[in-house]
Amino acid sequence: MKTFSPKKYIPIDYRTWVLGNEARNGVNIKRLGVLTPKELELWNNSVHYQDQRNDPGHGEISTFFGIRLLDYLPGIREVVIPSIIFHDTGWHGNDPDAWKRLVESNKGNLKVLDSEELRRPHQNRGIMVAGRGFKKVGYPPEEYHFEIADIIGDHDTRKLPTTDSGRIMRIADLLWRVTYPHAQTYMTNWSPEDIFKRVKETCMEREKTHLGEVGLGIGRIEFANTMFFKFGEEAERVLLLEYKEELERIVLFTRSV
Repeated sequence: MKTFSPKKYIPIDYRTWVLGNEARNGVNIKRLGVLTPKELELWNNSVHYQDQRNDPGHGEISTFFGIRLLDYLPGIREVVIPSIIFHDTGWHGNDPDAWKRLVESNKGNLKVLDSEELRRPHQNRGIMVAGRGFKKVGYPPEEYHFEIADIIGDHDTRKLPTTDSGRIMRIADLLWRVTYPHAQTYMTNWSPEDIFKRVKETCMEREKTHLGEVGLGIGRIEFANTMFFKFGEEAERVLLLEYKEELERIVLFTRSV
């Protein structure tokens, strides 16, 4: 495993990153060639069930982060990647805009969205969708199926102790909240200050025990990346005080690519 270094970490380049419905198909991770042939089969099998809350890119970006995290954290790839690919497929069949309405109507108390009633059903259905996919593709090996089922079945509710692979899956899922597609889905017309406050509360601070040191390091860089891409120099006024080093990294990255 590598030691995480903010100076060496390469952020998502949103200038070439395809957004919208094509991201639901995994167009970016396919272009990057970071999936193994069997993982690509699994992904193609899951496309019908991906990003069912009108949040195109969530499944793809979480999978991308999972692959990145495996460079720095202990985990079994045959557990991590299949569990991320299928973790939210259980939202299939629901009203695709229902979650956005819940987020909007509970702006002042987002803890409501963590309730067992709201989170448990899609986890249970996701286990079933994953099992069908594994059987059809013949991957991953059966020895990993029970661990993957536990990870998918508890990734949001977080009631059970998890494994090294399960921790990577949770971090990868959570890092979606610092990305540009997430901001465009849930905070399209928000000011830099409002987005900064929301992401800080829901990801960088309240959940930082779930991110861990490596996840937080990646999250800080990717959040600076998102803000700079979305707002340009206007983002500096909210980032400079707490994210000066990350902002400098993003400016350097933007100029060097």
